[in-house]
Amino acid sequence: MLTLHHAWASTCSQKVRLCLAEKGLSYAERLLDLRRFEQLSPAFLALNPDGMVPVLEHERLVLTESTVINDYLDDRFPDPPLRPADPAGRARVGMWNRLVDEIASPAIKAPSFARNLRPGLRALDDAALDAALARMPDPMVARRWRRAAREGFATEELAYAHDRLRLVLGRVEAAMARGPWLAGAAFTLADINMAPFILRIEGFEEYDLARDWPRCRVWLDALRARPAFPAARIVAQGTTTPKEVPAPCA
Repeated sequence: MLTLHHAWASTCSQKVRLCLAEKGLSYAERLLDLRRFEQLSPAFLALNPDGMVPVLEHERLVLTESTVINDYLDDRFPDPPLRPADPAGRARVGMWNRLVDEIASPAIKAPSFARNLRPGLRALDDAALDAALARMPDPMVARRWRRAAREGFATEELAYAHDRLRLVLGRVEAAMARGPWLAGAAFTLADINMAPFILRIEGFEEYDLARDWPRCRVWLDALRARPAFPAARIVAQGTTTPKEVPAPCA
């Protein structure tokens, strides 16, 4: 039995739900409300001491880190394959995964926190905020939550984040000149792992994909048209639950 601990709007949770959907895998789910700091409960920290979603349990194995989880799913459930068989193809997927993990994922955080979490966190009193932040294992993550709740994000920090996100869009745009998918002819984990970040960027008012990154928009539309996409239940930032979409549990 697969069990996924996740949050609806978490980009990394969405990566794993997309992979599970493409594999056609059923799973039990344990939802966490990050705004209520459920990821810091003793029970969840026992699963992932970093206090981050998603976490996948399979048999006696507990996996963290969404890219690692998706690699495991592709190895453990190889039909349909989501990475090429040849070394060159797998290397191309690996390079895209590095771009996601090292650039897209860090860059998305400040704009996301500023738009989504800041309004709710500002309402927390100091005692409640301090108590939650004291339980966060990573001091850098705690500082990000405090900036969202209190002083906000510096203009320079947000500008740098958007520069990095535009770099990612440019890479996708260039890849789609060759297409039809990021790593070549086949749909792979490169597309799955990148998708939630481009979907999030699409919702930011600063970006017009159809105007400025049209090939990227074509790629995104093709991904949305895949039969598995609805089963991943991708929700917009700020949404707490998907509507009228059945759970994938067996």
